[in-house]
Amino acid sequence: MRPARPTERRLARGRQGRRSVYAPHSAGTDVAEGSRSVLPPPDADPVRLLSLTGRAVADTPGPSMRRLLSATAPDAVVGVGPQTPVVRAGLARDVDADVLIPGTGRPPHATTVGDGSRHVMSVPSTTGRPVDLPTDPADAKQVVCLTDRLTLDVDPYRRTTAVDGLSAYAEALPPELPDGTVHCSTRLRAGFRTTATAGGRTLSLVGVGRTEATLGVGAGDQPDAAVVEVYLNGAADTTALSPDDFGLTGLDGVGETRAETLRRAGYRTVEAVADAPTRELAALDGIGPTVASRVRAAATARAEGRVVPTGDDSLPNREPIFVDIETDGLEPSVVWLVGVLTGGSEGRYMPFTEGAPGTTDHLEAFLAWLDANAGGRPLVAWNGYRFDFPVLETQIRRHHPEYADLWEGLYTFDPLWWARRQNGGNAALPGRTDELEAVAEGLGWTPATTGLDGATVAAVYNDYRRAFEAAADPAAVDGPDWRRLEAYCEDDVRALAVIYEALDDAARGLSDGHQPDPTGDDAAGTQGALSDFS
Repeated sequence: MRPARPTERRLARGRQGRRSVYAPHSAGTDVAEGSRSVLPPPDADPVRLLSLTGRAVADTPGPSMRRLLSATAPDAVVGVGPQTPVVRAGLARDVDADVLIPGTGRPPHATTVGDGSRHVMSVPSTTGRPVDLPTDPADAKQVVCLTDRLTLDVDPYRRTTAVDGLSAYAEALPPELPDGTVHCSTRLRAGFRTTATAGGRTLSLVGVGRTEATLGVGAGDQPDAAVVEVYLNGAADTTALSPDDFGLTGLDGVGETRAETLRRAGYRTVEAVADAPTRELAALDGIGPTVASRVRAAATARAEGRVVPTGDDSLPNREPIFVDIETDGLEPSVVWLVGVLTGGSEGRYMPFTEGAPGTTDHLEAFLAWLDANAGGRPLVAWNGYRFDFPVLETQIRRHHPEYADLWEGLYTFDPLWWARRQNGGNAALPGRTDELEAVAEGLGWTPATTGLDGATVAAVYNDYRRAFEAAADPAAVDGPDWRRLEAYCEDDVRALAVIYEALDDAARGLSDGHQPDPTGDDAAGTQGALSDFS
């Protein structure tokens, strides 16, 4: 596990409903095909880049930006457009890391990370000769190159993509680069990944900015901020961020209008809102008692790193069975792993893993285990009503209809829905977002695996499946590190259990007699007296 930096709160791995920021290897004349996705080395310490647009720096209030910088703890900040020059000027007093802006010609052009053997360098946009490494080649264990030269050319008719600017860029590179060097372009969308050949080199390309190409339906919005973690073996993991999530507008019930109202009243940070009496918040224009209670609960959960009860519904009274599934993407055709956890967050983990692509014995084994052990116990999945449960039901009816009645009779439970939706919601959660890992990490949980997210795991599986199906001898195809992938799923299912236990503790605290103070200054910071709502 990577040692935590002093100010760092680990970011979630970007999975709510399996939202993906990973782009598969792209086809096109300049793009190399046939490579397989690479997992980061276990327990590795990556170079962490924070990509920020000038617009984000200009528009994000100071407290929110400082919170984002503290949470991400970057080794270097990469300025991208629009409004690129604003990045360095706007962060001058807020960040210790160097701010690198490729293509401007202004220093710094490079920064050193860690023990001095890892380097992030900007490759100039105009040069007639190769640039030099910032250190002796023998001392460079890892190099991350930054550029604004590389752009994406999309042909919507042929449905192909190619990377423009490769030849000139390759000519400008230092002649001696270590294996695993990654080339990051501020003009490729954050999360874009591909490999390309130019000048006799195979280049691993990663987007850290925004693209001007028309990507078409399903490409999604381009983020104003992203963390890109680059590993020694060339693997990269991207997490898209919204700066709004780190400030007042990240609180439930607070948009920009209410955030400005709070700031004018002196409540400029999440902590200030959490400390405010509910009645004072309710007296502000456009807020009122109901919104004040909701906003203060959200602020308290974030500021104190705990679940704050907001309703009086109880959780299931039987021992839960926690489940998490791994699939081949956001619109899955395959469930290749079902992770099961019993006995709470420190209990027994069982991975039901596909034996070979196209087989479903693992699903049958999972269902047989449920038949023998569920016995009225709740089957619990985060965002399960929208993803895990309907996906599993589809797979069961397609491949094992003999278990359809069993599945139909199971008690399924989604704690995210219970917390946020059931009877108006029962709890405020401490995460920057409602994603599984964000909430668990807000409670102090730390993952055991690093450098993986749902998109990367799905890409690794899909690469393996394609190679398996195309091979003359499928048995000769090397599989991925199954234990590593199973451990990633275990992380998620244990995170789910941590959240569930925190929800249960909070719900029991409310049901065991906790009552808010009639002044609106209750310890939980959630509800005012009945008179506040009359």
